Amino acid sequence: VLNSAEINAVATPSGLIFVTRGMLKLTRNEDMLAAVLAHEIGHIVNKHGLKAIKQSRITSALGKIAVTAGETLGGEELAGLTADFKDSIGDITGTLITSGYSRANEYDADRQAVKILSRFGYDPGALIDLLEEMDTQLVPGGKDFAKTHPDPQKRINAVSRYVERQDISPNTEARQKRYETHLSGI
Repeated sequence: VLNSAEINAVATPSGLIFVTRGMLKLTRNEDMLAAVLAHEIGHIVNKHGLKAIKQSRITSALGKIAVTAGETLGGEELAGLTADFKDSIGDITGTLITSGYSRANEYDADRQAVKILSRFGYDPGALIDLLEEMDTQLVPGGKDFAKTHPDPQKRINAVSRYVERQDISPNTEARQKRYETHLSGI
């Protein structure tokens, strides 16, 4: 648990998951907490972090190629190549890494989370509950989750298409008590 009021959770490529206190406080029950973890597990299962690192290395390599070429070329050749690479690198980082991949990865992790929640006896609709709560708490363009994730309402619409609400296990009261006991000091 990260000691931060920011509403966020992060999965590392190695499989570690970090959840902020702000995110824990946002959840109201064990199913919502399971939705947070299932989403992050979805990133790990789909290797989003590893793919981002690989893409970053490709971008870095293109930059090095441009610098090396710039050292060996001169005049008009250098100016033309520099302009070409400037646009290409900007397109790659702006479109593929920052917006294209990360937004698609969030939807991908949501789909994986629904499967995980269903498989382990949690209500997959808890992901929708979580996103609805996030929608009420987050400021668009803010420094936390809102900065790197698609708008919660868009994600709710996407998840709603393939989630079926399920009755959670008959021990709902026991599950809620367990949740409250473990998160009481947060």
